[in-house]
Amino acid sequence: MDMDIIKEIREAEQRAEEIKKQAVDKAREILKRAEEEGNRFVEEVVQQAQQEKQQFMHQVEEEAKKEIEALHQKAEEECQRIRQMAQAKLEEAISLVMGKVVDMHGHS
Repeated sequence: MDMDIIKEIREAEQRAEEIKKQAVDKAREILKRAEEEGNRFVEEVVQQAQQEKQQFMHQVEEEAKKEIEALHQKAEEECQRIRQMAQAKLEEAISLVMGKVVDMHGHS
């Protein structure tokens, strides 16, 4: 064989080896970037989920406060109604007792 041909074959093999090395390096870089982007994506999703959770909890808390306020108002109205009924019964009882006292002293 001619030395030039052997030299060309060796150079071609070296170029092929260099191309292979560059391809492997590039593939590693692509994998590294993909992993980094995947990690960023996961972080963004987790952060978004946490924000949504906070918003949901705030909304639930506000709704609970409104419901508690409505129940408090209803209980206050019921207490007021019971006080009014008790006051009316007390006045009725006083009148009844006073009437009996007056009748007892009036008939004696």
